[in-house]
Amino acid sequence: MTLTEKELIETIARLTSDRLTEYLAAEIVIPEQSEQGLVYHSIDVARLELACELHEQYDMEADALSMMISLIDQMHGLRAELREVLSAVEAQPEPVRQQLVEVIGTARFRRR
Repeated sequence: MTLTEKELIETIARLTSDRLTEYLAAEIVIPEQSEQGLVYHSIDVARLELACELHEQYDMEADALSMMISLIDQMHGLRAELREVLSAVEAQPEPVRQQLVEVIGTARFRRR
């Protein structure tokens, strides 16, 4: 899904042209340049909906929103990486998993 700025503002009820300008300056989203001009993707819609919600609920400025959304992005990235590590550990033979449990100090890797 790609949206123009006009379509984006129509899609996100709480988003105004002025607010979008603030969010672009804070790099909350970075639209893609296309033959149509700037276009936005579904991930941009999700980020902007979150930004609007946080802005309204907590009266956060665009720069603070950018930092918060960046931290949320990092957290999601770390969770994905941790899932990969857990899957790799769970795929190991029992003796290897036991060694890892001892070294790491958690029972998270034990078979259920």
